[in-house]
Amino acid sequence: MALYVPQSRRRRNAALVAVATLLAGLVVGFLVGRSSAVTASEAAAQVKSQADTLATRVEALTIEYDQAVSGAGDTIQAGVIDALDGIDRDLEALTRDAPWLGAAQIAALHAATAAVRSAANDTVSTDAFGSVVSDSASTIRATFGVQQ
Repeated sequence: MALYVPQSRRRRNAALVAVATLLAGLVVGFLVGRSSAVTASEAAAQVKSQADTLATRVEALTIEYDQAVSGAGDTIQAGVIDALDGIDRDLEALTRDAPWLGAAQIAALHAATAAVRSAANDTVSTDAFGSVVSDSASTIRATFGVQQ
């Protein structure tokens, strides 16, 4: 035997189910969004880590430069300048990920890597090159707030 359910009760029940489903979806969406979202501090920590890696790559150029000058490895172009091109590309991408950097700071970063390029092209002594590289790496770390 079928029970008669008035139209108004069916509409009310459908509305309650719709509201409950909407609320459940919002809660689940909020929880999933919160767990997968990258916070500002996490993003800053990631940028700092990448900046430290970039500074270490700059410091590693002294090994390539020493080998190129002594004739034991690649040429300065292949060992230092080509690697510096990659560092410059990564530095450009890193500055885009760091919106807190101002134009003057970005210019200082590019000037630091340009100084390394200039020293390599001028074939300065290994000590002078090491000094320029050290200054450049320090500039990168200081600009991004990396603690040494």
